[in-house]
This record gives sequence, C-alpha cells and structure tokens, in this order.
Amino acid sequence: MMTRITLIFFAVAGFAACAGTTKTATEADFGNSVASMIKAQAANPAAASNPSTETVTGVDPDYADNVIEAMRESVSKPAEVKQPIEIRVGGQGGT
Repeated sequence: MMTRITLIFFAVAGFAACAGTTKTATEADFGNSVASMIKAQAANPAAASNPSTETVTGVDPDYADNVIEAMRESVSKPAEVKQPIEIRVGGQGGT
C-alpha cells in the first residue's frame, strides 16, 4: 500500500512539474534579440518600416568601387585551384 501511495505521489508531482504555464525570462524574450540585430544592421531603420515606392536609379560610386574590388580580390588564382584534392578516411593506413 505504501509503495502505491509513493508511486502516485511521484506521478502527480511529475505531472505538476510539467504543467507549468508561466514563461521563463528566456521564453518571454525569445526572438527579440534577432529582431533588434536585423534592425541594427539596416542602414536606415526607418525605411524598413516605411519603404519608399520610388525605383532605384543609381548607386554610391565609392560603395560600388569597394564592392567590385572585394569581388576581384576574393577570386582564387588558377595555380591554387589546380591543387589535387585529398580525401582521407580513417582506418586506411598510411601516414
């Protein structure tokens, strides 16, 4: 009889622990950090909430030059690309 009462007590305690409906501090703030990071990354945060309907007709020339130079510098050289690809799988011996 005592074993049955103990088992029922632990079952009720387990269900009560799982049935919590209050949110933790992390759950209440979930997603706000991502939203604030996205908002901080925008050059003009006000434009994100009220976008312009005008078409884009140009670009800042200094910005365009920087983008093009970065793209040209990041291209691999042909000598680097021609290197053989080595795939090693454990247990095959060797050095």
